[in-house]
Amino acid sequence: MASIKPHAQPDAGPPQPHFGRGGPVVVVANPQAIAALQAAPDRASLGALSCHAIGAADPVPDEWLTGAGVLVIEAAVDQPASLDRIALIHRQHPELPVIAALAAASVALSRGLLRQGVTDIATLPIDCDELAAQLRDLSDGQFEGRSGRSGQLIVVAGSTGGCGATTILTHLAASLAATRDHHPKVCVIDLDLQAGEVVYYVGQQPRVTITPLLDAGDRLDAELVRSALTDSQHGFSVIAAPETITSLDDVDQDRLLEMVGLVRSMFDVVLADVPTDWSNWSLSLALAADRVVLVTELSVAGLRQARRRLDLLASVGLSPDRVSVIGNRVERGLFKPIGVKEAAQVLGHPIAVAVPDEEGEVVAAQNEGRLLTDLHRHGRFASAVQALAETLNLEGR
Repeated sequence: MASIKPHAQPDAGPPQPHFGRGGPVVVVANPQAIAALQAAPDRASLGALSCHAIGAADPVPDEWLTGAGVLVIEAAVDQPASLDRIALIHRQHPELPVIAALAAASVALSRGLLRQGVTDIATLPIDCDELAAQLRDLSDGQFEGRSGRSGQLIVVAGSTGGCGATTILTHLAASLAATRDHHPKVCVIDLDLQAGEVVYYVGQQPRVTITPLLDAGDRLDAELVRSALTDSQHGFSVIAAPETITSLDDVDQDRLLEMVGLVRSMFDVVLADVPTDWSNWSLSLALAADRVVLVTELSVAGLRQARRRLDLLASVGLSPDRVSVIGNRVERGLFKPIGVKEAAQVLGHPIAVAVPDEEGEVVAAQNEGRLLTDLHRHGRFASAVQALAETLNLEGR
């Protein structure tokens, strides 16, 4: 392992503005990329640099990061260890802004970087003008909240339309927001772009929906996100679905993942309500999530569709231990229902929580813009939602 600057001495150049914790911009990349950066005629626009040439999977000595203001580090799609080292740096230096330099983007790499809480993405070889603009944005606060934290992301989906996934999501959000001791900041993003009703389930009227965030492009920042937040009056914020039906094919996957990453930097927990029909962007979001909650009724049709969705998630690389299946409206109907044990056997996956059938009371509460747990804080439904919140293990993700 060789370093172009073994003792991390800054290159000569004009004074470097202080970013993040102050100090130079540290660049860690392969020898060819470092050599190209040092030979670039416009390198002076980046000011003081501390450059280190190592492989994309090699560990980064801690002394290179001491006093750093910003870290620019290579990430490689074919080397998982390159993501692991970013995660380690994030844990050891949570306040250090990290810009990941990519030679090629992919769903898997986007997923990993979102989960590691990177501040921004740069191209590799490094374009000096592009990186200088990113550093100016960082200095001006354009990436406010994006460095140093990455809230837990929970994707909630239904096995079929009308299975009660949004009801579970809204009650879960309120339960998580009321977590004892630390009361995390919770946000729900309604990504059911054609039928989203989250904000109306809690009796609110949004002033701004998610549409400006998806259309913002390079103008996306924390201030714009805050303008789109609706207070649910139940302890969590909501980014509402569009007022008009939006084609799922029109969603720019990279922009959506960037938006979700920014929201994660501003909240402790983010829940995303996604459409029943999966798309490339919702699968990418699931891959980026800490947990996917799949809600199903314990009916023949519900379980069949749940099984198909579990197979789909597994086919794109989502580990089964990151999926929690929720049996909703259990004990429904006049005939003997399918039991939890039988349902788990059909799915080949455990049922994490069985939510009792309280549909009549749930609908009555929603018609008043309230949650059932507002009316019955200690009922069976409330206990099931609390059990689900506890299985998500906020502290131990």
